[in-house]
Amino acid sequence: MHRIDLAVEGAAYPIFVGHDILGELGSRCSEQGLGRQVALVSDEAVAARYLEPATASLRAAGFQVLEVVYAGGEGMKNLAGAEGILAKMIEAEFDRSAWITALGGGVVGDMAGFVAATYLRGIPYVQVPTTIVAQVDSSIGGKTGVNHALGKNLIGAFHQPRLVLVDTDALRSLPGREAVAGMAEVVKHALIRDEELFSFLEDRLEEVVAMQLDAETLDWLIARNVEIKAAVVSADEREGGLRAILNYGHTIGHAIEAATDYGRYKHGEAVILGLIGAGEIARREGTWTEEERRRQDALLERLGVPGGLAEVGAEQILARTKTDKKRVNGRSRFILGKRVGEVEIVEGIEDEVVLSGIEYVQQRY
Repeated sequence: MHRIDLAVEGAAYPIFVGHDILGELGSRCSEQGLGRQVALVSDEAVAARYLEPATASLRAAGFQVLEVVYAGGEGMKNLAGAEGILAKMIEAEFDRSAWITALGGGVVGDMAGFVAATYLRGIPYVQVPTTIVAQVDSSIGGKTGVNHALGKNLIGAFHQPRLVLVDTDALRSLPGREAVAGMAEVVKHALIRDEELFSFLEDRLEEVVAMQLDAETLDWLIARNVEIKAAVVSADEREGGLRAILNYGHTIGHAIEAATDYGRYKHGEAVILGLIGAGEIARREGTWTEEERRRQDALLERLGVPGGLAEVGAEQILARTKTDKKRVNGRSRFILGKRVGEVEIVEGIEDEVVLSGIEYVQQRY
C-alpha cells in the first residue's frame, strides 16, 4: 500500500492507495479521532456494490452510520441535491461532532464535500473515491462544490478532507466509458508534470483502460497521479498560481459540459475535447510545437475522442468559457502546453483564438 501525505496551511491528511483496503475504512477513520455520528453519502449505482462493506467497516469500528443514497449524476449536483442530503442530516439531529464519508465518484465527492463545508458551518469529511477521476483528481485537494445552470462548480468552498482512502479494486468494475473518461485526468497529469508517465501511457494505454494491469502496477499508477495532484495542491491550495495548471483542458471542457446541459458528455470526455482544443490554441499561440501537439492528440485518439461536438454552436461554447470560475479580472486564463510534461498559464487569449480551438475540435472529430 502507498501512503501520500498532503499538507496545506491549517490541514494535513494521509491518502492511502492500495487494493482490497475498503475494509480498513473504519479503523483508518478511528485513527483520525472522528466523532461517533457519520453520514455515509453515496449514489445508487455505487451503493449497490460498496455501501454494505463500507457501512460494515464503519460500524465495526464503533461509528453510528446514517446511510444517505441519492440518484447521483451531474443533473443532481446542484443546490437542490445538496439540500436533500442536508435535510436527512438535520432530521437525524447530527451535531458538530458529526462527519461525512463520500463513497463514490467525483460528483458524490464534490456534493458530500460541499455539504460538509456548509453543515453547521463546517464539519469533517472523508473521501472514499471509486472512479479513476475521483481517485486521481477530485477527491484530493479540498475543492467542493455544486453546479449552477450557468456554469460548472460555480458554488462551493475549499474544505480539505481528513482522510482519503483509495481502493484500486473499485476500478476493476468500471464500465468502459467510465474508464475512458477517467483516464482523461491521468493523461492530463502526465501532460502537465511527468513525461515519463506519458511515455508509460503511450506504451500501455490499452492495458490501463481495460484494467488489465496487475494489482501492484495499478496501485503505482494511481499513487503516482495522487503524488502529482498532492504536490501541486500543497504548493498552492487555493489556486493563486501553480494549482491552475491542474485545469489544463478544463476551460473548454467545462464550457462544453455547460453548453450541453451536463447531459451529453461525461466530465472526462469533455476534458478530452478541451485538451485537444487547448492544444490547438497553444499551437496558434506558439507555446508548443506541432510535433508536441500531435503527440498529445495521438494518445487522446487512442483513448477515444467523443463525437457530436459539431452539433453544438461554437459561439455558445465560447460564451460559456466566460463564466469559467478561473477567470481573473474578467480575462480568461488558459493553461497551454510548452512540451509534454510542462505547461504554462497564459492570460488574455483573444476570443477568436479560443474560437479557433473550439472549431478545430468540431471539424476534426
